[in-house]
Amino acid sequence: MSTLTTHTTASRDSHSIGLCKFNTTSNAIEVSDGTNWQVYNPDTAAGWSGSNTYSLNFDGTDDHLALSSTVSPTAQQGTVSFWIKTSYSGPGQNQTIFSQADSSITTSYLFFGVLTTGEVRIGWADGGSVLIKKGSTTVNNGNWHHVACTSDGSTWKIYIDGSDEGTLTTVTGSGSDGSWYGDITSGSLDICRIGCQERTSKDSFVNGNLDEVAIWDSALSSSQISTIYNSGTPSDLSSLSPKAWWRMGDGLEANSGTTIYDMSSFSNNMTMVSSPAYQSDTP
Repeated sequence: MSTLTTHTTASRDSHSIGLCKFNTTSNAIEVSDGTNWQVYNPDTAAGWSGSNTYSLNFDGTDDHLALSSTVSPTAQQGTVSFWIKTSYSGPGQNQTIFSQADSSITTSYLFFGVLTTGEVRIGWADGGSVLIKKGSTTVNNGNWHHVACTSDGSTWKIYIDGSDEGTLTTVTGSGSDGSWYGDITSGSLDICRIGCQERTSKDSFVNGNLDEVAIWDSALSSSQISTIYNSGTPSDLSSLSPKAWWRMGDGLEANSGTTIYDMSSFSNNMTMVSSPAYQSDTP
């Protein structure tokens, strides 16, 4: 009689190459490469090789990605991680990389982006309370940079290229440092955007390239963030259990179509709006 053997990440070895499993949460087929589970779409998409070849270019005018729900809206700590390559021609503009908000209320949101002067910012609002803080390193120089923003429930941190920015500067407001999505009580979060900020209208569009955008409902450690950065564009973030992970061309979308697939097990797939473009330009 045949038996099935369960292989975990810890127990697999080089002889595990070729093993496959079906993930009932994401409805995807996962195949072992001997080290990690690589994901393939069972619904005729070309699939994902695990490599990083593409990023997504946004025109700074109206390009963005849309999800008609939010990721981890009750989490009171978390991490957002992304790679960005942007440069300003003429007057700079605020650029919002990742935002979740109440679409009917202008002051219920948490967003992450880049100021006109090039520093990374975190913005949080809940009714009348607003707080925006920034780091000190500029990232608007036309080069790729890795950015991670974290909250442990009481303190925000910003990491640029694996390095902690240290004490953040307050841009405006005096709200609670470290507030996350679960701390918003004045509105019901109902939209998620990459590439712009949207409340009652859209603004702060990204002008440049984004890659490997991911979110967690826990604060990653400095060593975990350093690992992501030092790996360049990691072939697999699943071992860190993200709540969402958009690969910007190297996921199940395989450099085609208008859906950017969430490569975590939570199916938070994004839809392209106004045609951001796949480009063979990566960190």
